[in-house]
Amino acid sequence: MKTDRIVSILQSPVSVFAFIGGGVLFGIKYPDLSRDLAPLGQTYLSLLKMVVLPFIVSSIIFSVRALIRDPGSSKYLLRIVAAILLVSFMSVAVGGTLALTLKPGEIQDQQTRLEFGKLVARDNGVATDLQMTLAEPSKAPDAHSPFAYVVELVPSNIFNALASGDTLKVLLFSILFGIAVGHVPHTVSASLADTLDTVYRACIVLTRWFNVLLPFASFAMIAEQVSNLGPQSLLVMLDYLRVMGIATLVFVSASLIIVSFATGMSIWRVFREHQNVFMMAIATRSSVACIPVMIELLSERLQFRRTVVELMVPLQTALLRAGPIMVYVIGTLFIAQLYGRDLRPEELVLLGLSSVLLGLTTAGMSGIVIISQMSILCGYFAIPFEAAFVLFIAVEAVSDTFRTLTLVSTITAATAAVSPLDPRADPIEDLDFDLVSRPAA
Repeated sequence: MKTDRIVSILQSPVSVFAFIGGGVLFGIKYPDLSRDLAPLGQTYLSLLKMVVLPFIVSSIIFSVRALIRDPGSSKYLLRIVAAILLVSFMSVAVGGTLALTLKPGEIQDQQTRLEFGKLVARDNGVATDLQMTLAEPSKAPDAHSPFAYVVELVPSNIFNALASGDTLKVLLFSILFGIAVGHVPHTVSASLADTLDTVYRACIVLTRWFNVLLPFASFAMIAEQVSNLGPQSLLVMLDYLRVMGIATLVFVSASLIIVSFATGMSIWRVFREHQNVFMMAIATRSSVACIPVMIELLSERLQFRRTVVELMVPLQTALLRAGPIMVYVIGTLFIAQLYGRDLRPEELVLLGLSSVLLGLTTAGMSGIVIISQMSILCGYFAIPFEAAFVLFIAVEAVSDTFRTLTLVSTITAATAAVSPLDPRADPIEDLDFDLVSRPAA
């Protein structure tokens, strides 16, 4: 009971904000020491990555097998497609409306313009290394045929994909393998299903153990991010981050309302249930790392049907890319405004459609690679990108946090809208380790 009390205190909202705020202040006051804490955060991320792939493989195969035997499974797949299209175009609408209304790229203050110039002119290894690649963005689409991306999704060696952590290839293999297992006679596949269920539950247990360390890991990671970011870069990009923050707030609020409507719970209770998911998103800045926590939230705490949730969350993590789409729309308009380029209505439509298609290719990409993809969009509209790239890199830690919060909130909301409630769902109760029990909300 004493251990449960300690865990309850560490995971309370007050402790969450205390560790996050402490990390910010520590990163500002002690930047060198904050950078020395980076290995602690990296160790925690490695622990999470250790669990994620077996979690995805076991949950997807088990869930697809169960859905194949469910006569009504086809309706879930149609709802997934509808959710992906709706959320993607909502990302374009929200991001575009805010960027065109608030105009973050229009700088009136001369001192701020001077700071922009200094930041762009600063010697930066990343910008120099990428300049040759980004010099001719119009040629980028010619490097691959229209079917090249499809070929790259198919794993020629699943063990190599598992070893390299290629989530999309593992996801495709798990879906196809799950469909095949679903057509195997039940008497033969039952033992495999039991094994997969055991792996899934073991991953849940490991994730809960790791959650105890999350406040300390988040302190180390946030302090290290703030020490590398620096206050000057944050100030000159404040308008861009403000638009990103407002867009993220819109999606998080709308997602909480959708989950509240689907569950019948109050919005405040839904927010408290999402606490670990949001904290994990802020600390790790990885939607893939949040998969186990999102599945636990939806299937055990909110009581949605487990087989549907275990299929939806990993699948929508790969395909529901609201965060990157939002960044592409807001970022491109920001650069256009920075250079005084007004996009015509037909160009805005092209920007929206291109951002949706480009966003679908970002699963598994790092933040810098996602930002560099914006050069393709800027190439369409003849907007310089190389200099602005330095500005985005300077605030990537904050921007990536907004992207991840948008991703996890829209994934949980879309899953809640698609998956039926299962009041008979049983949480994991047959495990005797005291850290498995979560405090009541």
